[in-house]
Amino acid sequence: MLSRVAENIFWMSRYMERTNIHLRNLQTLYIASQDGTPIISWETIYNEYNPGEKSAACSGDVNILQNIFFDNNLEYSLCNNILRARENARSAQDHITKDLWQSLNDFYHQMRNPALKANIANHDPMTVFDVFIKQCMHYYGTVDSSMFRGEGFFFLRIGGFLERALQCIQLLKRQLLLSDITRADTVDPVSWRYLLISLSGYEYYLKANAGSFNAESMYNQILYEEHFPNSLAFALNQIAAFSKNLKKSNLEEQKDTIEFMIGKSIAMLKYIKPEDNNDSRLEYISRLEFALYDIVEAFDKHYFKVAY
Repeated sequence: MLSRVAENIFWMSRYMERTNIHLRNLQTLYIASQDGTPIISWETIYNEYNPGEKSAACSGDVNILQNIFFDNNLEYSLCNNILRARENARSAQDHITKDLWQSLNDFYHQMRNPALKANIANHDPMTVFDVFIKQCMHYYGTVDSSMFRGEGFFFLRIGGFLERALQCIQLLKRQLLLSDITRADTVDPVSWRYLLISLSGYEYYLKANAGSFNAESMYNQILYEEHFPNSLAFALNQIAAFSKNLKKSNLEEQKDTIEFMIGKSIAMLKYIKPEDNNDSRLEYISRLEFALYDIVEAFDKHYFKVAY
């Protein structure tokens, strides 16, 4: 496979994973605000999608959601994610299935549907969330049921799980800044519950921790639970498994370098424990984040920027 095609598939998957996680998180934050338990201000959320601007250019949940969904001038808007995913897929059409291309193309045209913009303007964002989340699930189902298990599939999965791990860390860092679980007077179990809901992990938590409602256990599930699909541990293990399937006979040294870096990240997560205070946990999570970016850079150097 050409390096540029592998890179296109890798980034297509990253943009789709990012879109899915952002959709679920925004939906959960909107539900929390409607329940009368706002987790974070909408202006703060908007600024996360609008880096470089210290103050929000709009206010109110409806206006901000409309911008996050549909404003192509907003660098990290969802419509830009889908546009970039589609353009990467277009450049790799010979290496993805027709069904997968159709799924991405349908998503792109849904993002341009004026009726969905009108739903948000009419204070009905839940309809928009439902449509887009279902389209994300259609994408994942199409990948699983139609993609040949070759190099393209492996790069797709690695990109998706790297993005999942990075988004998991971003959400966890935001949550630790909102609610210090090492201090009983500042911990907010309700906001931790909504975080797990946004990661589709609340039902799993209830089954594994019957009768308890503990923020520390939720933190541990998001970081360390290997059987929880949206945990950092699960994502790293999947990255390691799919990386081993990449067969590059002329790149054995580079392949070993990447496997070493992935193994180091897994060991850091498994064997290094931060001190029992919020600053140490934030520093520890930032170290894990840097390790993930090192893996991304290694793939860029050894697979995507090499000369064949």
